[in-house]
This record gives sequence, structure tokens and C-alpha cells, in this order.
Amino acid sequence: MKDNSGKIMLALLAGASAGVIAGLLMAPDTGEQTRTGIKKWANKLSKDLEKNLQTGLDEIKNMSSDAMNKMGGMMDDAKKATAGAAGKSSSTGSTGSSTGSNTGTSTGGSTVTNV
Repeated sequence: MKDNSGKIMLALLAGASAGVIAGLLMAPDTGEQTRTGIKKWANKLSKDLEKNLQTGLDEIKNMSSDAMNKMGGMMDDAKKATAGAAGKSSSTGSTGSSTGSNTGTSTGGSTVTNV
């Protein structure tokens, strides 16, 4: 079966456009009155769209600042947890490598020695 959804949408759009054009041509108003009405409608639509867009952008900014504040709080909690764990534990592990030995410090502050 073929997917005809694109053709259906195109036919629907073409039919709606033809209906709008026919309605404008048969309207009882003069051309100047019709154009004036369309301009007013378009200006109102533009202002409403701009208002909604600005509201959406403000909401996104608020959400991102809230997320950044939460991330900052989580980072502070993680720093406190690692600082408390650093003085309490250390671990030594072997990787089975055959060349030399490496000694490093993990982010938790505990020393790891690879032999």
C-alpha cells in the first residue's frame, strides 16, 4: 500500500485555498473594504503571534534558569559529599598491566595505585 497522506494534505490545502478565493471574490464588500479588513486581521494576527512568541521565550528562559539553579545545587551537594568521603577512604587496585606502575588520584580524593 502506498502512503497517500501527502497527496491528501495537498488536495485539502488546495481545496481550502480555492474556497477562500471564491469567498473573497463573491463577498458583498468592495475590494478596498476587503483589503482593509484583511490588513486589520493580519496586523492583529501578527501582534498576537509576537505576544505569544515573547511569552514562550520568557517561559523558556525561566525554565533554563531554574534548571541551572538546580544543577548548581546538585553540584554543591556533590562537592560536599566528595569532600566528606575524601578523608574517610582510599582504595588500591590492580589492572594486570605488564608495563610499569601508575599512581593517580580519583575525583573522590582517594588514591588509586595501578601495578
